[in-house]
Amino acid sequence: MISEAPEAGFLRRIESHCLTLCLANWQDANGPMRLNRGLSGKDLRKASFFQNTRRFLVALQEQGGTEATATGNLNRVFVRHMFECMTLPPLIRETMIRINKVFNENDLWDLHRVRVVSELAGLVRRRSRHFKLTKKGTALLADDRAGELYYTLFVAYFREFDLHYDFNFRDVPGIQKTMAVILWRIDDALTEWLPVEGLAPRILLPKVLDQIRNAMVSEHDREEWILSGYVLEPLYRFGLIEKRVESDWPRIDEKDAVRITPLWKKFISFRPFGW
Repeated sequence: MISEAPEAGFLRRIESHCLTLCLANWQDANGPMRLNRGLSGKDLRKASFFQNTRRFLVALQEQGGTEATATGNLNRVFVRHMFECMTLPPLIRETMIRINKVFNENDLWDLHRVRVVSELAGLVRRRSRHFKLTKKGTALLADDRAGELYYTLFVAYFREFDLHYDFNFRDVPGIQKTMAVILWRIDDALTEWLPVEGLAPRILLPKVLDQIRNAMVSEHDREEWILSGYVLEPLYRFGLIEKRVESDWPRIDEKDAVRITPLWKKFISFRPFGW
């Protein structure tokens, strides 16, 4: 009887572990990936997506909701109010002031993203041409439930929201389908500063990397650009990764170096491989 080579056995275990992660229920506290719901507001100070979403929910609460436009978006007065109180990259704020006479929701994409994810998370609903908080949204605004709100937004963004909608330049569906595996690999790869250039092969499954490369239809396309749009920039907005050199430029490109933050270590953990 010929026994299986050690290398083949190890690869089988890796494949099995990756499949388990892909199929995992992110809300299972005993699953292969565990997300901490008990974070404090202090833990989340640098998570701009969380902070902007909370300001959006607070504004709806304070105003008793707000009227929707005929196309189902937030109205201009409310958008302008949010523009004044949201955390935005300086370059985006300066550019909007320079080129926009009025502020529609789609002009302020950071707000549009927040609104769509908030609806998917069940925090906000639109009825009779008005946006209002749900009971769940009101409850999660309590100071002592900041961690639960953050957890809810994270799951809604990466599981319910269409990542291609947020980065619609190139379609790579395998990224969202294998996001738990990507997070697992990031958890190991980015404990120290690493350049974005060349990062994709380290954290993507081979078939997903092939999808990225097949989606690169222009000679100017780079796999780092697509990886950043789908993975790195959302994690940056959630405060889970950081750039070595911060700047006014809102994007993460191949010239940057990144690593996971202390918030990552508090929020995401994985069952040991081979458990």
